Amino acid sequence: MKRPSSSSLLLLPLLLLPLLLRQDAGAQAPAAPAVGGLRVSIVTPRPGEPAFGDVEVKAAVQGNVTKVEFYLDGLRVGLAEAPPWEVVIDVGQQNIEHRIEVVAYDRSGRTATTSLKTGVITSDEEINVALRPLFVNVARGDQPVLDLGRGDFEVFDNGARQQLVTFERGDIPFTAALLLDSSSSMEGGLLETALDGAKSFARAMKSLDEAKLLLFSDRILLETPFTSAPSILTLGLGSVEAGGGTALNDSMYLALKKLEPRTGRRVLIMLSDGVDVESVIPMKRVRTLAQGNQVVIYWLRLRSEEEQAEGPVPSFTAWRDVESNMREKALLRETVLESGGRILNVDSVDQVGGALARVLKELREQYVLGYYPSSSKGSGSWHDVKVQVRRGGLSVRTHRGYIEP
Repeated sequence: MKRPSSSSLLLLPLLLLPLLLRQDAGAQAPAAPAVGGLRVSIVTPRPGEPAFGDVEVKAAVQGNVTKVEFYLDGLRVGLAEAPPWEVVIDVGQQNIEHRIEVVAYDRSGRTATTSLKTGVITSDEEINVALRPLFVNVARGDQPVLDLGRGDFEVFDNGARQQLVTFERGDIPFTAALLLDSSSSMEGGLLETALDGAKSFARAMKSLDEAKLLLFSDRILLETPFTSAPSILTLGLGSVEAGGGTALNDSMYLALKKLEPRTGRRVLIMLSDGVDVESVIPMKRVRTLAQGNQVVIYWLRLRSEEEQAEGPVPSFTAWRDVESNMREKALLRETVLESGGRILNVDSVDQVGGALARVLKELREQYVLGYYPSSSKGSGSWHDVKVQVRRGGLSVRTHRGYIEP
């Protein structure tokens, strides 16, 4: 066997050095792929490290960075606009896994993102309690109130006052499902007009917002993936023609299931007259799913000329008589309102774009509160939630409660 030369032996430490550096670098979250020279990584905490109480989150960035946002379990909890790129966040005292995400922005508006998951301490028996987000709109009359602080809010869960863990206001990213009625009532160019409104909504989304579009009649006619790109969100619209009956309950249920695995603020926006003809899923089951997922629901309610002039129009279907249909529609209204959303009457399809713009404006004006319920036992029971503000004369709209996992 040939003996290695002295020069070969001297090269071994240099050859091993990259391997040693890679092993050492594995202790922190991987850096995001460079985007135009922009890169971000999480220095602390380390992946898999259990986290309790106040946790320092420190980011390392490369590039011409203007700001860095910090997210906990899908909710924005901190912002740094100058070095050092770090914040202290309160993750609570529950022994649960958290997802920490960091997003860096440069002067051109480009972003780089990285994330990690914290660990848990193993125990023989444990009840996990999830962070409960509340998306709150506050108004005085018709005008939003946007200058409230953390100390202005009080949150009660089943009557017990809760400690706020997270508090944000303003522009928080969202994930939305746009559910548009494409049944025969939308023929004659009405569907195209409604889709123009959806396209405007897509163009107004920001880079961290995501949405999917579902067109439905008696079945789903078109479904796009969740995306922040308007061109993808509206892909294939030119091939869709209005027609068929209306399976509103079934389509709502599907949209809620699509939103179920998403994190952060989840929104369902639907355009429909609210008259279900074809569904086999009752609204009671849809409501239960919405309660468990805490999805905010907005109903753009298309009203016929007859309904505008005379009020609700009785109807019956192959599945339900007039009285049953009235109960279904009343339950739909209750499902929307208890979600913290609202009903916007749309008297003509050319008003859809304006209604979607109002929904988007409301989403930009929400306060986002987060807490860990103090009385959670994993029993699957209903929790009443109330949010109060210390200023008088203000109206508050948010989730009325949730079903405990």
